[in-house]
Amino acid sequence: MERRRRALLADVLGLLAILFVLLDYFRPSLLFLPTIAAGGDTQCHYPTAVYFHEHLLPRLRLHGWYPGAYLGHPLLLYYFPLPFLLMSALAPVTGLPVAFKLGTAAGVFLLPPLAYASLRLMGFRFPSPLLGAAAAAVFLFLEENPIWGGTIASTLTGEFSYTYGIGLAVLFLGVVYRTYARGGRPWAPAAVLALTALAHGYAVLWAGLSASYFLYAARRPGRTLGWLASVAALALALAGFWLLPLLSGWKWTTPYDDPWITVTLKNLFPLLLVPLFVSAAIALVVTVLRSRRAGGPDHRLLFLIHAALVAAALATAGPALGIIDVRFVPFGQLALCLAGGAAVGLALRSLAGADLAALGLVIAALLYGDDRSRLVRYWIEWNYTGLESKELWPAFRDLARGLQGSVSDPRVAVEYGSEHEKAGSIRMYETLPLFSGRSTLEGVYNQASLQTHAVYHLASELDATSPNPFQSREYSTFDTDNALRHLRLFNVSDIVALSPRLVSSLEARPDVAPLARIPPYSVFRVADHGPGYVEPMAFAPVRSSPEGWRDKAYRWFTRKPLSPAHLVFTEDPRFAVTEPDEWLAPPEVPLEPGVTVRETVDLESLTITTSRIGHPLLVKVSYHPRWTAEGADGPYLVSPALMMVVPRQRTVRLVYASRTLSDALGAGLTVGALALGAATLWRGRAPLPAAAGAAVPATTDACDLPPATRRWGGAVPVAVLLGLLASRFVTADRVAAGAAQAAVLRDQAIRAQAARRFADAAEYARQGAALAQGPARAQLLCLRGESLAQDGRPEEAQQAFRLAAGVGPPCAPPPAGR
Repeated sequence: MERRRRALLADVLGLLAILFVLLDYFRPSLLFLPTIAAGGDTQCHYPTAVYFHEHLLPRLRLHGWYPGAYLGHPLLLYYFPLPFLLMSALAPVTGLPVAFKLGTAAGVFLLPPLAYASLRLMGFRFPSPLLGAAAAAVFLFLEENPIWGGTIASTLTGEFSYTYGIGLAVLFLGVVYRTYARGGRPWAPAAVLALTALAHGYAVLWAGLSASYFLYAARRPGRTLGWLASVAALALALAGFWLLPLLSGWKWTTPYDDPWITVTLKNLFPLLLVPLFVSAAIALVVTVLRSRRAGGPDHRLLFLIHAALVAAALATAGPALGIIDVRFVPFGQLALCLAGGAAVGLALRSLAGADLAALGLVIAALLYGDDRSRLVRYWIEWNYTGLESKELWPAFRDLARGLQGSVSDPRVAVEYGSEHEKAGSIRMYETLPLFSGRSTLEGVYNQASLQTHAVYHLASELDATSPNPFQSREYSTFDTDNALRHLRLFNVSDIVALSPRLVSSLEARPDVAPLARIPPYSVFRVADHGPGYVEPMAFAPVRSSPEGWRDKAYRWFTRKPLSPAHLVFTEDPRFAVTEPDEWLAPPEVPLEPGVTVRETVDLESLTITTSRIGHPLLVKVSYHPRWTAEGADGPYLVSPALMMVVPRQRTVRLVYASRTLSDALGAGLTVGALALGAATLWRGRAPLPAAAGAAVPATTDACDLPPATRRWGGAVPVAVLLGLLASRFVTADRVAAGAAQAAVLRDQAIRAQAARRFADAAEYARQGAALAQGPARAQLLCLRGESLAQDGRPEEAQQAFRLAAGVGPPCAPPPAGR
């Protein structure tokens, strides 16, 4: 009894020490300061918190349409609502700015105690859970790779939802292990997995697949597989009110299908975590070597090692899954940290002074993490003193006031630049919709809109140093001529410039006028920014197959000059003009002019009055299938990812559907699952399978148990891991397919050039160069330059030659122009 009391006291003191250190970093005086948190993407999430708290939650909605970025996108349909629910719950007591700060920081405080609880649930005895919590604290101090997730540094960059997710995923590992080992029902692990899903999608993928470990040694694999399926199904049902709408509309997001990961020993095995990794490796070797004498390996350690392998496999499969590969690496790193900490605890367990040794190791771990932290204290100070304390906050506030308007006013484009950092973050301009009421172009949720690639391409035309996170896309060099065409297409009337290059370029243009100078910001007004958010089409929409529409739309948008004829991605035969060659500009068939329109724009609706029924109207708002048209056919998806309607009456209304069939079905699933749970409690039993015949932990998997007739269960997790690893080759196949298509386009360019169709030849070569690499790319760029020169476009030709020189030998002198 005395030993148990000492262990309990050590646990309490150790967890309090971790809490004390975290509070020393996240000082309450900063967290409760009523300012708006800054830093990285953090402040970009604050408009979401405001919109959710003031607009969505009072209407009992978790998601809606946000017009402020990417020409509009669904808000919190493809992002995670749990942190924002917590912020809204705190807001009546603390005010929203403080609630937002607490909501962004809470995940950091939760991770060590959740790691402790998880290891306790797995059956680890003192001091392993406490040392696991200390290992989680060391992991939090990791400063390398701050955009990957899970650490204090990544939380400060805006990845606070991820921090909730990784903590809840770790808790799930403990709950599912304990439930399975005890032959329990799937309710508890399903509930934690559902909560994890509301925190972060990457976390629920990792946690759910990690549970496949139980199949390796399952004596009745069919029953184990059924139990795991019931956990997954029940979790899906419990979170169905949010998950089902997300899954049903996932294809209308922008995938991250580019490899992000940089495979180096330093970022995969950071020095801070190496001692814990070594401890985990030693524990793995020891438990395997001693398995015969111990009646089997320690399944708890193997479970954590398996979870690390799952994370590695998911990271490998990221591009094929359309999600960011590096975001899975922290799960594997943390799993190894927990295994390492637990292993040290196993080694100390038999010592007489295990409690003192454990407390000493906790203090040492905290000092170790603190000593190697170089930036976190500064980042916390920067973030939580708030936007209002920043050097350029007064200027940014005045800029927002000068641009003041509403969602019905034209959009504002802001140049990307490091100068924004002095106002709170390099992405500070993404908060402009909150502070000015006007919509802008870029935003924080770049997977939520179909317009993302086009917006980043436009940003590269205004400043070639702009952020271009999608490596598979070709971006532009500085080009204000084409940028202005795109700005008019997107109904942008004002440009906020920072760099001398953009300022001088705009000042020299007759179609742009200076509007205001608020150092370091220069505001310009586009003289003719178009008729508004709705514009009668001047040329007949050109029918194009929906297959491969993303690539075709991007080619259309990046072609110079911009085509006035839009592609409509449909098989509807009423659109008589068709696309003869998807690699060239669409045919331009003029429509009868003289149509006038009026529009009324609200947050989630547009009302249009037209003078001509049947004339197609371009709606300069991002397409999403939740938009419905009243009094018109459509909305149709048109290039680059806008909407088009064909009026059947003079007044047309476009409405964003806040609730669809998927919402109703998801809510029904959740209500059904809760009713089933209530019935289970009332009856005292559950109509769901228990995990009988568990093979874990080692203490319950004695050698004298009768052997199973079939042990095929391990084939399932092995197949999953191998399938995920093999999916990486999809990217390689895509590269090979791109090279093959580039060769075809090169031949087409050569034939077009021989036929003196120089503009077509230049376009074929441009598209081929975007797909090719190395010498083949250089050859195509040279071919493009030659064709442009012969087409009488010398400036564009020289640009192509310069690009070619950057990837291969200089081009041969072009032939004389025609």
